[in-house]
Amino acid sequence: MRDINCVSRDACFARAPRTPVHHVTCCLPIDGAELRARCLENGPALLLDEHARERVAQYIDELLLYNEHTNVYSKRAYTHLPFHVHDSLTLGLIIAEASAKGSAVLDLGSGSGLPSVLIAAVNPSMPVYAIESKSRKTRFLSRVAASLPLPNYLPLTCNVHEFARSSYFDADFVTAKAFKPLDEVVPIAEVCLRKRALLHVPVSEIQVRHLALAESQLYRRGKYNITDKK
Repeated sequence: MRDINCVSRDACFARAPRTPVHHVTCCLPIDGAELRARCLENGPALLLDEHARERVAQYIDELLLYNEHTNVYSKRAYTHLPFHVHDSLTLGLIIAEASAKGSAVLDLGSGSGLPSVLIAAVNPSMPVYAIESKSRKTRFLSRVAASLPLPNYLPLTCNVHEFARSSYFDADFVTAKAFKPLDEVVPIAEVCLRKRALLHVPVSEIQVRHLALAESQLYRRGKYNITDKK
């Protein structure tokens, strides 16, 4: 029988490298201001308090600037960024409503931080663990955590399968946006967790029909659909 280590918040944050942040003054890419406005002036962004909106705006600025020299988000997909921001904020707000004191979030395949950074931006006091296998992306996520700041946000550079061989998370919510097909996400999430948790995955209407998801499994927020599984 293998030994399994539960990843506690304190132990995890103590050993995590922190990326030093050097603040510089520079111009956003030409469409950056318009993109930021589209992300903040519609949809779930209107439900945020002033501080959360500031964190979201700073994340968008950081993403666009960092992406000028290191590819962490496809520039060809910038037109879709507002949708992904709103999708991620919807997750953050649903988790905020369902959470209790001591709740934590595990995000699988965090990529450029959508949704994990924005979940943390909405819930800054909640531990959010972000697993991503590509180090260039976790370096960006660590930079964002330091600059916003988000002291309870922890990016981890690792393959989720390798990590689960020796450790697991004590989390109440799991998210996985554009990570794997839903039927593959569930078993992956199960081996990463110490206890039962609620899995939130954004899905399209086509996926709702294809997967035959019941309305009882869906959160509908405007045009955004989130399916949940325990």
